[in-house]
Amino acid sequence: MSKKSTATASPSTHITQIKEGSVIKGNMTSKCSVRVDGHVTGDIVSEEKIIVGQNGEVGGNLSGTDIRIEGYVNGDVLSNGILQLSSTAKIFGKIFAKQMSVENGAEMNGKVTVGKEIEVPELETSSPSRSTRNIQMKPDGSKTDNYGNVAW
Repeated sequence: MSKKSTATASPSTHITQIKEGSVIKGNMTSKCSVRVDGHVTGDIVSEEKIIVGQNGEVGGNLSGTDIRIEGYVNGDVLSNGILQLSSTAKIFGKIFAKQMSVENGAEMNGKVTVGKEIEVPELETSSPSRSTRNIQMKPDGSKTDNYGNVAW
């Protein structure tokens, strides 16, 4: 009698994707990695990696192991691993990371705390109203918005 192999995929092979053109309002928690190429108004918490793509926009806090930002984040960023900011990244909020890599051109507006010995605080989830963004998709695929001032 032969036994069937019960191979299971490692969690890092699973990625929750929020595609360009998608608009999500609400907080999100995932055991898997998360990639945002659309718009999220709310906090994102992942036990793995978070990627905010070049067209991705988040109005809320991010908390994950490794985080890569290529787009826009209006909220605090908490990384227990490495935080990577591409040249197109824009962050308005506090940053806590064990390690950080910043490409020339990335923009940060807020307190930055980085170091292997720092204690990354627990995310206190906010209401999805943290973002001042109101996104309206037009039939031709373009969008209009009303970004306001960032309140600290």
